[in-house]
Formats: sequence, structure tokens, C-alpha cells
Amino acid sequence: MAMADLAQKIETDSKGIPVKHVGYPDGISVAVFYLIGNSIFGGIGLAVAWFLAYAPDAKRANADTKIGILAEHNLGWLYLGIFLLKLLQIPIGTILGEARKASKVAVPDQHVYRVMGSEGSKLGYVLMETDGVHGAFNRAQRALMNYHEEFPTIALQYVAASWVFPFEAFVCVMVWAMIRCWGAVGYKSAAESRFNGIMPRLMVMCSIQGMVLIAAVKALA
Repeated sequence: MAMADLAQKIETDSKGIPVKHVGYPDGISVAVFYLIGNSIFGGIGLAVAWFLAYAPDAKRANADTKIGILAEHNLGWLYLGIFLLKLLQIPIGTILGEARKASKVAVPDQHVYRVMGSEGSKLGYVLMETDGVHGAFNRAQRALMNYHEEFPTIALQYVAASWVFPFEAFVCVMVWAMIRCWGAVGYKSAAESRFNGIMPRLMVMCSIQGMVLIAAVKALA
């Protein structure tokens, strides 16, 4: 679907804001929606980390040896802190999601500007161009920022998980990076295509998160 076709389907008011929120389900709050999603993917990621990276006999002995070093140096708290830093991003994302749903502002817009001055109130809001090459540029920029927004947390967790589960963490982070590239290609063409590969991306992110949690709990036990 071209962005122009999508724009035709989104009815806007006189100032350019959609008359209905875009991208959030009706009948459920953003907080509950995010809680359910994060709980499901977090649980699946933890299960993947446990059964594929830790539980197999061929891997457990080596992992336990490294976790023992973490415990010896009291570094379980470091791993738990890294896990909680990631977990506590969820309330901030929820606050943003609630505000976006209430404002009805659609992506790729991240801000709404008002023209100031005596005549400004008669004009529409200043939003991102969504058509043509300039629309593609704006969406490509947002794809890059989406990458930058996730990168610090995923990199921190990757480094931590790699100490205990080097190969598994490597596979996960490479899948994440490749899917981010795929998503950028999609986002440039259309806003809804930013979700390209979102399910496997969330799976590998939560699997790395699960590896960090396993190391933290085992080191502190």
C-alpha cells in the first residue's frame, strides 16, 4: 500500500490531526495492551533462553562456570540492574502510547507544532510531510531513530548476555540488526510497513533479555 493510499484512508480534522487514533486497539487501554504484550513476549523469550541456551547438558556446565564467576565477584546485581533498566522502559513507553492515542497523532509524527502569531490559530498544525520523496525521507529518518532508540539497551544486554551465552546472544543480536534493516526499507515506503519482522524482532530481543535474567538470578541464588 502506498503512503498516498494510506493517507486517503485516514480522515483528518481541519488542522490535519486524524479524527480517530491510529495503531491502537479499541476497547482496551494502552497500559493493559502493553502489559499483555510485554508479558507474553517476555515469557516466551525467557523460555527460549532457558531451553535453548541454558538447559541443554552440553551448554549448562559452561554457563554455570561463568555464572559462578559472576557470583564470586557479586556481579549478579549488575545483571539484575541491566534487566531492570530494560524492564523499566515499559512504563515510559506506556505513557507515550497513552498520550499518542489521546492526541490521535499518527506516525511518523513525533511532535505537533503550532504556528504562532495573531493569525496562527487559523492555520493547521505543522506536521511531517508524508507524500513523495520528502515523505520517504521523513520515514527513513524515523527508521534510523527507531534503531538508535533501541540500540543502547540491546547493546548493553548483548554484552552482558555474551559473557554467559556468547553464541546464542550473537545469533539474537544479528537477527535483531537484520530485521531493523528490513524494517527501515519498509518504513521508507509506508508507515505501516515499519512493522516488517516485528514478531521475530521482539522474540530475539526478549531472548537476550531472558539470558540476562537467567544469569542474574543464578548468580544471586
